[in-house]
Amino acid sequence: MPAVQRQFEDFHSAICFDEDDEKATLREKRDTIVKALRDRLGNDVPSFVNFNQGSYSMHTGVVPLDGNFDIDVGLIFDSNQDKYPDPVALKKKVRDAANTNFRTVLIRRPCVTVNYMSSGEIAYHVDLAIYTKGDDGKLYLAKGKENSAVEHRIWEVSDPKELTKRVCGAFEAPYKLAQYRRCIRYLKRWRQVQFQGAGAPLSIALTVAALYWFKPNFGMSGKPVDLLAMLDWVNAMLGQFTYDHHPDDGMHLRMKVALPVEPYSDLMAKRTAAQMKNFKEKLESLRDALQMAYDEDLPEDACKHLKKQFGDDFKVPEKSETAKVVLPAVISTGNSA
Repeated sequence: MPAVQRQFEDFHSAICFDEDDEKATLREKRDTIVKALRDRLGNDVPSFVNFNQGSYSMHTGVVPLDGNFDIDVGLIFDSNQDKYPDPVALKKKVRDAANTNFRTVLIRRPCVTVNYMSSGEIAYHVDLAIYTKGDDGKLYLAKGKENSAVEHRIWEVSDPKELTKRVCGAFEAPYKLAQYRRCIRYLKRWRQVQFQGAGAPLSIALTVAALYWFKPNFGMSGKPVDLLAMLDWVNAMLGQFTYDHHPDDGMHLRMKVALPVEPYSDLMAKRTAAQMKNFKEKLESLRDALQMAYDEDLPEDACKHLKKQFGDDFKVPEKSETAKVVLPAVISTGNSA
């Protein structure tokens, strides 16, 4: 196995969305929007508290290839669903209050998206998830768009804070948690590179897949081996594919990634049969590239396989930069060779 851990970690540094100027800018946009909502929603709308959710709060964010940075913000309104039996009505109020110069605001099914424009392009966006408190003490997410049928305008039980807690607490040891987060970011960037348009697996589905099936790998040396950790994880994911029978059109390839908190929904449920097949084939290509990289002797040869999967931010070292270093065989705890 070639010594490519440095290349993996350099790749992680290139794609990691962490404490930098962009993150500071997003915090500023978030705070500006929250202030505007407090100032403009009016006395007839209940007060709210806000919190961060999504990859920002889970520390799994990746620099977007298109430059459109985002942050997910939850707004918990001090109200139950009785005041707004139609959840879209509350989403409209949030949209109208957030809609000012240099922004475009859209009501999407799971959230209200505030886009910040620059030179006619979206430079940043903030996704506002709208919640109310139920009489049972649970949070309910406003789902539905302006043109949604009545049956699709619903308050859905949700537990975003517990989900964040579970993802952030997947491993007690900091070094294991760090590898877990790195590998989630690798797979998220792979998703950006390999999928164009609709049908890509949701980023949260990949994160939850890591919560279920990722196992840290530190080899016999006790040092991280991200190559093998990724290979084992991808093999574990491929092992989750099954076939479901559909009476209308036969067998469908499926991979279920159940949300580990309410509403326990399948995060892959909306993928069509063709999209699921495509996802599996791309995962197989990633597995093959990881295996070929493992089988190479030289880092530069291994990295050529990896760059094809992870994109240009995964650098191929020059031969002059590397000696012919071959690591001793590593006994993996997963399915890789």
